[in-house]
Amino acid sequence: MKRKIKDLKKVSEENLTLKIVKESIRILIISSILVTIGGIALKYIEDRLVVLIPLLILIPALNKMLGDFGIIIVSKFTTMLYARKVRKPLLHSHNLRHLFKDVFPIAILSAIYVSVLATLIAKFKGFPFDFIFLAKVLAITLSITIVFIFLHFLIAVVGGLYVYRKGLDPDDVLIPITTSIADLGGMLLLTFFVVWLF
Repeated sequence: MKRKIKDLKKVSEENLTLKIVKESIRILIISSILVTIGGIALKYIEDRLVVLIPLLILIPALNKMLGDFGIIIVSKFTTMLYARKVRKPLLHSHNLRHLFKDVFPIAILSAIYVSVLATLIAKFKGFPFDFIFLAKVLAITLSITIVFIFLHFLIAVVGGLYVYRKGLDPDDVLIPITTSIADLGGMLLLTFFVVWLF
């Protein structure tokens, strides 16, 4: 009897793994293409980035931060969907507003933190410190972060409801999408701001 239960668990785990792979493979391929496009955008401003050391230091931290906030928002919203805690109209949903109130200030503080840290690291590496430059780096990071917090919420809510109604797990589908869009969009917006401000 115990062996039979063990075999059933093994089959169930294999089916779950296969289901996750089926739901995620197309999204992962699209995500890879999007990230490649973002890399091409950075190539466009390569000469400027080499001179602007704080921005070069900022790129990995900013991309990671934006992607992580996307994961947090999508996974929390997915949990709300499964727990049936999402109320209509969505803009008046207590749980959704609470999530926004939790995430937004942390995102702003994180943006300030990575901006200042990138500038300080660059200073210790010999880059001249300038408050105007720091203000520009802060403005860039805060602008990109604010845009992506709203975008992640939009993707989580609209995409989450759509995917959930289709019978798929929003986590499996939307997490790769949000992280890829954060990578691509973050690089594209950074490219725009570097061209505009520097």
